[in-house]
Amino acid sequence: MGNVLSWLERLSLSLAVLSVTLIMFIVSYDAFSRYALHAPLPWAYELITYYLMLAGTYFAVSATFTAGDHINIDLFRHLIAPRLRARLDAAWSLLGVVIFGIVAYGSWSEMAHAYSRNEFLPGYITWPAWMSYLPIVLGFALLVVRMALHAALLIVHGRDPHVIEHGNELEEHHE
Repeated sequence: MGNVLSWLERLSLSLAVLSVTLIMFIVSYDAFSRYALHAPLPWAYELITYYLMLAGTYFAVSATFTAGDHINIDLFRHLIAPRLRARLDAAWSLLGVVIFGIVAYGSWSEMAHAYSRNEFLPGYITWPAWMSYLPIVLGFALLVVRMALHAALLIVHGRDPHVIEHGNELEEHHE
């Protein structure tokens, strides 16, 4: 399960990187064509705002968690016994499962509502509204599964080999 999840995270992160790369190219070409050719891309703002920014952000959240790169307060972390630290991390992960699960469900509901009502976003091109929710749903669903597996592995084994433990850099400096 952990290997499949890691593969999905790499795929999701690759989509996030592709989205950010496309943003860079579209913005650069739009600026060039706007000022050099007097022919801006009228659809660039909507594509970037409605889809690419969301994909670049939400497709990266689970991989960011796995890499240990989310914001943490770990000032006293190295003072806590490893077993207690694993239990606390499991509790925080389960809390994250609940919170991000609610966000994923809410986004899923909004996406389904927009799809069933055939809603479109305003702009130069009428973009389907439901597609703008998709990165949020998929990104947070992947994060929820990762955090649930992380909590389970911490409870059962006291460690999760797939997730870099927060604060390891600090511990290495104190040994």
